[in-house]
Amino acid sequence: MHFSIFFKTAMMSRVFSTVYLSNLPMKSSLFHPLYWPSWLAIGLLRIWVTLPYSWIYYSGKGLGWLMDKTLKGRRHVVEVNIGLCFPELTDTQQDALVSKTMQSTAIGLLESAYSWWASDVAIKKRSHMEGLNHIDKASEEGRGVLLIGAHYTTLDLSGRVFGSERPCDVIYRPQRNKVFDYVINSSRTKHLGELIDKLDMRKMVKRLKKGHTVWYASDQDFGRRGSVFAPFFGIPTATLTTIRQLVKLSGAKVLFYAHHRIDDGGNSRYVGKILDVFDENIGAEDIEDARQVNQVIENSIRPCPEQYLWVHRRFKTRPSEDDPNLYAKFRR
Repeated sequence: MHFSIFFKTAMMSRVFSTVYLSNLPMKSSLFHPLYWPSWLAIGLLRIWVTLPYSWIYYSGKGLGWLMDKTLKGRRHVVEVNIGLCFPELTDTQQDALVSKTMQSTAIGLLESAYSWWASDVAIKKRSHMEGLNHIDKASEEGRGVLLIGAHYTTLDLSGRVFGSERPCDVIYRPQRNKVFDYVINSSRTKHLGELIDKLDMRKMVKRLKKGHTVWYASDQDFGRRGSVFAPFFGIPTATLTTIRQLVKLSGAKVLFYAHHRIDDGGNSRYVGKILDVFDENIGAEDIEDARQVNQVIENSIRPCPEQYLWVHRRFKTRPSEDDPNLYAKFRR
């Protein structure tokens, strides 16, 4: 029995040394046997991403096909979102888009693992950035940049693409799985910049005042508190009001970061675009800010709708508490 424990502990140590990414302190609690399955999963991902990129892409598509057939709850959420946002599509077209979304989501999961360990050279070889001059201009003016992003399926990889060109702080929400939270945040501190908890407004303002770029993807439903309702694909959507507070307190320039995958099998590439598309009065009024941000995100989604994270219940919170739950039952 003692030998078994020793052997398992030794194996876990090998996994830790393989996946260790940065100087981010590792809590001793992560060595608990409760987390060994998670570490083994991380170890397998670490091995998998050393394979040729085509393996990552096509295994992601295969995983997406499996998810499409088995994860009925998640597929239902995607069906609801696609049905609400693309009513102009026929039932057949919507079904096809749902399946493509499940595949893109699965590819994105493996792309995330790829982003944790790939070198900057590998990232640059497969990606292209546009609009960095907007970041540089703000820096020359002595202003920080509030970089608005969105939850594309390529979210983690888009961070690496940007981070390979310019430093960037990241506003984050802790993951439920503490092992994955550690690995993800280790990658971000190594390849991007400071990690800022989504509730730490003071640190966000401090970094922006110092002229840093802070990346903020606010397009998720966190309930009524701190939100207003603004159209997103024509649907009143709970949208966070953090932008006005950050701009008012820091004087930061607000830019948008769009990102997508150019699908070409094993030769797929990634394009990131920094866009100066917001009105000069962005940050002046909550509802108008929310309207602008939602419209810009919508415009960025439409060219590649399957690459948005439709598995999230974006329309969970409704304007009235008496409104029906859109995800409980949906018919086209």
